[in-house]
Amino acid sequence: MTPIIDRYDELLKQAEQAFIGSELREAAAFYAEAEAVAYENDRDDLADRAYCTRFAMLLELDEAKAELPKLKSLILSSSDPRARWLATYYTAVAYDLDDEIDKALPYARRACEAAVAFGDPAMTARCANLSGTLALRSSRFEEAEVLYREAIEAHNDLDGYHRSYGALALDNLGYVLMCTERLSEGVRLCEKALQELDEAEGDNCLTQILQDLCYGYLLEDDLPRAQECGERALNLAVDDSEALIVKNVLFLLSETAIRRGDTFRARRYLRELAEHYPDVGVSEEIIDVFLVTDLTAVVNLRG
Repeated sequence: MTPIIDRYDELLKQAEQAFIGSELREAAAFYAEAEAVAYENDRDDLADRAYCTRFAMLLELDEAKAELPKLKSLILSSSDPRARWLATYYTAVAYDLDDEIDKALPYARRACEAAVAFGDPAMTARCANLSGTLALRSSRFEEAEVLYREAIEAHNDLDGYHRSYGALALDNLGYVLMCTERLSEGVRLCEKALQELDEAEGDNCLTQILQDLCYGYLLEDDLPRAQECGERALNLAVDDSEALIVKNVLFLLSETAIRRGDTFRARRYLRELAEHYPDVGVSEEIIDVFLVTDLTAVVNLRG
């Protein structure tokens, strides 16, 4: 290898390790440095790849919106096929995160087609997981299940930071099973996802897995385990500013407290939840309604 390739690869490995440990800003900085090294040595192809992956970190940090036009331009302008795939894939992810599913779908399809052409299991796994999530968000559960199983199968021969994505696919499938009257099987898969993530020494999707376990154990009436998972998810989500998971878990913890007969704790969670909906003006009367409502029927864990 040339010195520039050695340095570039070293920076990517450092970025991947930072990502596995949820040090997203540090990961973004490593990708930015790799991008600069590539540009300085006239390797625009490598620079484009590093930029696309840095965009992914900015997505996680909710700082990517201003960068989306540049990312989309790489779909047509980059000389590197893998960079074009990355740009297409992350454009789909960006639209999904903005709840613009109709815009996300065509980019997801193009990314899946490119992954098949590359014959790369990591790319195939990522695309199948994304497409499964888009199907799930549209309540197409059968399609989502097929896609998540494809993602899991593609992850079987992958290691390193890919194991974190494999854990995410397991968790997503577990949630689908919970939503389609296969509760115990779904909970077991989510527990397996938690174990996989622990063995991979990653925590980039830990809050989602704990949220889903809180939901599953609540439905199974294992209230101590539901509360344990929910409180852990809530603390992590607050620290990481994951607003949707914070709101979801507050709903679930409220229902857990209600079922345990602890209305004082339930009111506390619901008042905290009300702070996330300042425009609604949640009153004590509305909280009283929530106390006699099955909140598992209200919450939507995938937005």
